[in-house]
Formats: sequence, C-alpha cells, structure tokens
Amino acid sequence: MAYEVSIFLENKIGHFERITKVLKEAEINIRSMAINDTANGWGILNLIVNDPIKAKEALAEKGVSVALRKVIALEMRDEAGGLDDLLMEVAKAEVNFDNAIGRVITEKQKAILILNVDDYAESIKKLEQQGVKIIDDQTVYGTS
Repeated sequence: MAYEVSIFLENKIGHFERITKVLKEAEINIRSMAINDTANGWGILNLIVNDPIKAKEALAEKGVSVALRKVIALEMRDEAGGLDDLLMEVAKAEVNFDNAIGRVITEKQKAILILNVDDYAESIKKLEQQGVKIIDDQTVYGTS
C-alpha cells in the first residue's frame, strides 16, 4: 500500500522551502507534488516521495504538521487518451476520488494516476474487479 505525505502549510514566502530543505537533508526524493489552497492563507501540500515514513519522521521532528494517507496508484498509458481511458474504467468501477496526482514513469510507455479515496479497501476491491492495474509501492516511490 502506497502513502502520500500530506503537510498543512501556511502560504508565506519560505514555508515551502522549509519543507524541501528538511526533505533534502533527510535525502528524500520528491516524485510528485500537488498544493491545494484551502482558506485564509493555508493549504495542503501532498507529496509522493521515495520513502514516506522517513519523510514523515523527518518533518515531524522539525515541528511540521504532517500525516500519511493511503493512496491508490493506477497504471495509465502515457499517450493521448490514456487518462480518459483509465478514468472510464475508474467510473465503471464506481470509485469516487477526492484528489489525484499524475506522474510519468517512463516516457511514452507508462504513467501513474494516484488517487485519494474515502474507502480505500472497497475502492481497491472495485478497481481490481474492473481489471484496473494497481501499481506496486516500489514503482510509485521510484525505488524499483
């Protein structure tokens, strides 16, 4: 099961750099990221990194508000229509997601769509029944 690192982040100059500095010092490689603005100058930074547990520990030691969230990583073709075809399969499986991050693994061959879902176990079951390929953690983290 893959994890996303979620960080509550104030929208001020230098705050994002504070996060990247901690991760750099811990030798954590950021594979994908998304920043969502919430309200009143705050947001959520979602990261896919090569070692989410180590990243969480390093950030928590520095007083950063951080959490791990289970995510589902789905294989997607890296070509025109690849995302559309995958989303049709996700819809057929009746899986709803809150957020998504895309990442190319190997250009013109394979990409990943990473989904945040409310019911992780049920979503995995539905996707597998639909025949959607779920990516292993090592591929998600870029360690394979």
